[in-house]
This record gives sequence, C-alpha cells and structure tokens, in this order.
Amino acid sequence: MAIHNIYSKRNRKQIDVFSYENLSEKLKIQIEFIWSNFFNGFEKSFTKEIWEKIHRILCEEYGKKLLFHDEYGTQYSDSYRVLRYFEDTDTIDENLDVIELVFKYIGRTTEILNNRGLNFRGNYNPKQAIEDLNTRFLENGVGFEYQDGNIIRIDNKLLHKEVIIETLHFLTSNTFKNANEEFLSAHEHYRHKRNKECLNDCLKALETTMKVICQLNNWEFSETDTAKKLLDTCIKNGLIPSFLLSHFTSLRTSLESGVPTIRNKLGGHGQGNTKITVPAHFASYMLYLTGTTINFLVSCQQKIKPLV
Repeated sequence: MAIHNIYSKRNRKQIDVFSYENLSEKLKIQIEFIWSNFFNGFEKSFTKEIWEKIHRILCEEYGKKLLFHDEYGTQYSDSYRVLRYFEDTDTIDENLDVIELVFKYIGRTTEILNNRGLNFRGNYNPKQAIEDLNTRFLENGVGFEYQDGNIIRIDNKLLHKEVIIETLHFLTSNTFKNANEEFLSAHEHYRHKRNKECLNDCLKALETTMKVICQLNNWEFSETDTAKKLLDTCIKNGLIPSFLLSHFTSLRTSLESGVPTIRNKLGGHGQGNTKITVPAHFASYMLYLTGTTINFLVSCQQKIKPLV
C-alpha cells in the first residue's frame, strides 16, 4: 500500500533530531494500518494463527496470562489483545518489542507459506510493509529502524545509511553470520543503554570479522588472538594494500588504537575502586567506528576474493 505524499507532509520542515522516548498515538495507528493492510491479504485462519503465536510469545516473555482483559471476562481475539496492549502501553521498549515481533512474522510469511506448499499471493509484500514502517518512523522523527529482523537505533541519518546499513549489508553474507549477530547485539545493548556491553560486542564483531577473513585466505591464526594480533596477521598477508600503509602512516595506528583501545579502557576490564560509566556518546561513536572499520576490512577482502 502506497504512502501518500500529501500537502502537509511536503510543507513540513525536515526532522533532524530523533526522539527515542515514546511512540505517538499517530505513529501507532499508522503502524497498525500497515499490519491491517498486510494481513488482510491472507485467509483469516492463517492470520489468526500468526496473531496467536505473537500473543503467546509476548505473554511468556512478560509473564502474563493475557496481554489484555476486562473485568467481565470477555473473550477477545489474540490480535485484539496484542493491539490493545500496543496502544495502551507507554513503555518504548515494549512498544518496540511488539513492532519487532509482528514484523518478524511479516518477514517470514513467504517462508511459512512455502513450507506448506503455498505461494504468496498478496498485493502488499513483506518488503513493502517493512519499507513503510521505516518511512513512518522517519516521518515521525523516531530514531529507530527495522533491519534484518531487528529494531536498531539511528543517531544520524547519513552516518546510519553510509556506515551501519552498509556494514549490515556486508555481514548478511552467511560467511559473516557470527559477526553480524555480534554487531546487531551491540546495537541492541546500545538501544537499552547497556553501553559497556555495547563496547564488548563491537570488539567481538571486529575480531570475528578478521578471523573470518583469515579463514577465507587460509592465513594462520589462533582463535584466542587479540584484535591487534589479528590485524597484524591481516597486514602481514597483504589484506591492506601496502601503498595505503606507507602513504598513510596513521592508518595502522588508527586501526590498532580505535575499537580495541576504547573497549579495553572503558568496557573490557574490572573497574577497581572507581566505577566506570560509559557515556552514550562513547557507545554511539564505537558503533560507527566499528562499522567503518569492518566496512574497510571487508572491502579490502573483496579485492582479494569477492564474497559469494
């Protein structure tokens, strides 16, 4: 279903600052329209089954028997209970839980149908629904986006597009599956303000990326090698063109002292007598630095042996 470029939107000022604290009633309704438009293209028995699974998962995770009920014991459908819970709760994390879970099932509908020997016949496919969700987030100035089955946080639109999305594009290759999980985990920690854990997973994603590159090229390394040692192996074997290292003397220093050093200083060791608090802007910087470094290293690998 098309999102219409009506006059009030064309006349609105560009939103440059994102909100992360709550979802407006307007945005929730717009998201519910996406769900309605998508699921209306299926048999009622199929959508009933999907909403039943979504309702059950949320009840299990939240420790509730029902997401919504009234004092009269009225029998509501699972879809109604999920929608009422989504509408009534003001907790941003729980709002995003519902959105992420529903869109996970939207993204899997073709697979579910194929497993039953059926074809997707709807006019509104999962890709369009996900694009519309991200458009609605952006229109409403909400700093989140749905990518590869996960809600991730956006801090800067240009950086997000050029660094984060590009990194996820590289890492969606099955070759980098583990690095992709670690990079997405770093985003999840960042979204929940677990900044130390974010730094740790950033370093894990970078190290895993370099280990995969070493494996692809049959370069000798150990699973216990640190980021610095892995980088040494990559450089020694010519992953990074020699002219870059010789002409840009700070390149190696930047790679060695970037992600690993920040993580080790702020998130990787015991705190001692002084509690270490990692500010959000450090975690944000770390995410973009990790993404940029991974992009650079994978791009160098592509020159040696293109990924399948």
